[in-house]
Amino acid sequence: MNKLKLSLAQQQILDILKMQNKALSAYFILDQAKPLGLNAPIQIYRILKKLTDYGLILKLNSLNLYVAHELKPGQNYPLITICTQCQSVDVIDTPQLGSIMQQALSRKQFNASSHYVELLGQCASCNCKDSSSSFISK
Repeated sequence: MNKLKLSLAQQQILDILKMQNKALSAYFILDQAKPLGLNAPIQIYRILKKLTDYGLILKLNSLNLYVAHELKPGQNYPLITICTQCQSVDVIDTPQLGSIMQQALSRKQFNASSHYVELLGQCASCNCKDSSSSFISK
């Protein structure tokens, strides 16, 4: 695979996403990028679109957030778990799900625009925090 040549601004936005290591809104990214000279929301959205097109980040459509994750060639329908409390994201490779999804979509002649499945819920860490805080308050 050819190594992509990113612009300085694209690399800076990708670095912000990698450094935070969780799902981020475009406006949070904009706030982080202002000291780097990126001040307009349209700049951020254009860069995020390009990084998504390059397969370097994922746009989590269910929450309108972005996360640094490079989809590997041929990786179809990984399971993306998103904690709605802390915005942590985990990518689970599920080859069986991929083949099931491809077969089902092929039968329906449906052309999917995204090739991953998003699941919203609570991560183990937040789930433990909630369990312990509800136990303490009783």
